[in-house]
Amino acid sequence: MFRKMKTSKIILASLIGMTCFQAKAQLTYGNEQFIFNPVMVTPSLAGNHNNQIKLGYDARWVGIEGAPKTAYLNYDRFFNGNTGWNISVITDKIGPISTISLANAFSFSVKTSDETKLAFGIKHHISQSTLNVDIGNIIDPTDQLLASNQTGVPVNNFDASIAWLNPNMFMVGFSYRNLIPQPRFRFTNTIIDPILSLHGWYNYDFGDASLEAFLNINATSNTPINSQIGVMGAIQHKFGVGLNFSPKNQLGIFAFIKATEKLNVFYNYNMPISDIAKASKQSHGIGISYKIGNETPIGNTFFIQPTNESVRSRMF
Repeated sequence: MFRKMKTSKIILASLIGMTCFQAKAQLTYGNEQFIFNPVMVTPSLAGNHNNQIKLGYDARWVGIEGAPKTAYLNYDRFFNGNTGWNISVITDKIGPISTISLANAFSFSVKTSDETKLAFGIKHHISQSTLNVDIGNIIDPTDQLLASNQTGVPVNNFDASIAWLNPNMFMVGFSYRNLIPQPRFRFTNTIIDPILSLHGWYNYDFGDASLEAFLNINATSNTPINSQIGVMGAIQHKFGVGLNFSPKNQLGIFAFIKATEKLNVFYNYNMPISDIAKASKQSHGIGISYKIGNETPIGNTFFIQPTNESVRSRMF
């Protein structure tokens, strides 16, 4: 019995340790849906999906118990031609740790030429995590970590970013997420570390078709740099398909459809190519956006929806 208890404790502790490592090393919810909802990574783009409500869900490593699952709901608004606001509610679960967050992102942009602008962004987010380890008979009353479930301390944090962009052609940006390293639980050392991100995209139109490519590179302390690259083609800005790739992590395909003038749908399938592929062959992500209120002019790239009336319509 003692050996069984000891083994169970080691397994659970390993899962918790793996959870904390993966939270830093693997693609987070923001990175996963960067191609559909870039403000999750860079608050500089708040407001560029003007007057849209977005709902998204990720289920990674399907078939593995405790695998990451993330859902979000947000609303985006643009004011005065230079100020953006985005509010999000995010739930995230990986292993025994569940987190719910409320985030407010703000952006301000200044023109650098007739076609380009420099955008600055700041995001405040408050999150609450819970640790649920009451599984069978593995609770050890002498261990502060495993003695009982834990409700984490409310964590206030900030993200900051800057981006230079031509809304119809390109964007290059940098963000620094989780500016304040801090623990999420009183009795553990699960520190929420800062994340540095470099990201960008480029759009090229030819006739009724367009080609868009993107890059998202992320780094945290004591973990390898991970990157996400992708390319997609769109027809008449109503239907598009693409490929995304994360070296040593995953390979995927995605599609998006402009179902109506207001409703858009996004789907992403990823196949792990790391050691996780031995246990799971698939991850899924879906996003739905709906434009409310009066129609507003939009741009011609997948990532941005500016309010510049001189640009033509595109899918998202």
